[in-house]
Amino acid sequence: MIKITITMCILAATSLTACTQYKSAKHEKQKEYLIEDTINSTTPHERASVITEKMVEVLALNEVQKKQVEFINEDFSARYNFLAASSNPKLNKRKEFIKLTKKKDMELKKILNNAQITKWHEVRDEFWEEYRIL
Repeated sequence: MIKITITMCILAATSLTACTQYKSAKHEKQKEYLIEDTINSTTPHERASVITEKMVEVLALNEVQKKQVEFINEDFSARYNFLAASSNPKLNKRKEFIKLTKKKDMELKKILNNAQITKWHEVRDEFWEEYRIL
């Protein structure tokens, strides 16, 4: 009787773990689709403009920084579009979106001062949740 009870507990725990992993993978796929939908429903220029305006407002960019940030936002918005439109089944889009975002962050660090970088990292997550674009 004890063996049956232990076996049932092990089966229940294994099933729960498998279910949690499935839900987590499903959630990640849904987030990827949300990103693609946002990217596909706007132009790179529209996204870049919204991001640049937000950065100018929050980070108090000077004119030189504004032009440089605007160029980076345009460039990376176009790259995100290209990636979202890809139909390559071997491509892990989520991983590639993350890589692009890290590259963009490196470019921004060349332009912004330390206080602006810190502030951008603080508001970036809120911005991401609101607009689903970076």
